Amino acid sequence: MNIEVEGKRLRSMLESAKRDRRVENAEEWLVENVKEALESKEVKPDDFSLRDLYINLIDDGQSRLFDWDRARRRGGHVTEAAHAVDSATFRGISGQLVFTTVQDSMVQDEFIGDQLVSNFPSRFQEAELIPGITATSDEYANEIPEGDPYPLIGMQAEDITIPRAEKHGGILPITREAILADRTGVLLERARTVGRGLGLRKEKDIIDVVIGGVNPYIRKGEARNTYANAGMGFDNLGTAQLIDFTDIREESELFYAIREPNINEPLGFTPTTIICGKQLAWQARAIIRDTQVSDRGALVRATAPDAREVESTGANRIPFDLEILSNEFFIDRLIARTGDGGLTSGNRALANEHWILGTPKAAFLWKEIWAMTTEEAPANNEAEFAQDVAFRVKVSYKGVPGVREPRVVIRSDGTA
Repeated sequence: MNIEVEGKRLRSMLESAKRDRRVENAEEWLVENVKEALESKEVKPDDFSLRDLYINLIDDGQSRLFDWDRARRRGGHVTEAAHAVDSATFRGISGQLVFTTVQDSMVQDEFIGDQLVSNFPSRFQEAELIPGITATSDEYANEIPEGDPYPLIGMQAEDITIPRAEKHGGILPITREAILADRTGVLLERARTVGRGLGLRKEKDIIDVVIGGVNPYIRKGEARNTYANAGMGFDNLGTAQLIDFTDIREESELFYAIREPNINEPLGFTPTTIICGKQLAWQARAIIRDTQVSDRGALVRATAPDAREVESTGANRIPFDLEILSNEFFIDRLIARTGDGGLTSGNRALANEHWILGTPKAAFLWKEIWAMTTEEAPANNEAEFAQDVAFRVKVSYKGVPGVREPRVVIRSDGTA
């Protein structure tokens, strides 16, 4: 359905829907259609006018605005409506404009956090255990003879602790003055500021966990840094400086050497991603896209008297596809978190050498109680009378990043 942004057209659609017996709730129907038009980019929040919406979607909206404006310019008494003003449609559409603007602003081109985690919907707001289940390695070794019952498989508890979720958000008030002056742009700019602020908060929280500056990993009740050496059970700390494909090979050797903790079998993952700062991304991109590589002295024939170095020249040597995810927040968080989780990234030069190789979406998760939502305050509330707040929109999300499996990521400080 084509949505018009002019208040008169919306009013006409609303009145038509009220006459249509197939529409159970005309107000909800109109708000939903505006929502769909915004989601499909058929219309944009900036196309709408708060004043125009108020005049056409509020009963006696024109005369109420006139009274407000006259009182503002000349002083005098403004008579409140004798009955509760039905502003559900106005609030619903205005709230949807705020929601769309905040949502779009939370997703910035420079944010990479959502690409580093898998989403984990949950109803448990406090810390919770996720029971993983693994079987011992030899339980499937023996054939089951015809007619014999299947054996019971012994299961091993593999509890991973996911942290308590955190709530972030705020309230956007839309005042009588904003509607009178039709300051729709100001409202939407505030919404963009809120959206970017919430998006940045989430981005920093995720990166702090991904780099190992915050270490929420607890397996079977035992806490461990996300990145540590073999003394902590497995080694996912590297030192290779990212210069050419041999450094990726060195870190991937660490990756493939790590075993599943219960059955001592390979993990079955292949690295998919390099995570680094913007400066190192230039080098990473060149390494991944090299079309011809010369490896001098890598192969040596040691049989005397024919011992000699061998130069091997060919196409790109990396045997798997890698995506590069980088931004400046990665560097900022490394510097801010130096000393935490074994990080040695106290200045920009040191932070720029750090890089992570692995399968981040298998390693990290985002525990989500609710995604970003908006909620309009009920009409005719105290703030409307006491503070000239025409309506208020609450914006919030609740979630937290966690570590599911640190064995599938390798962090290098680039010192070797």
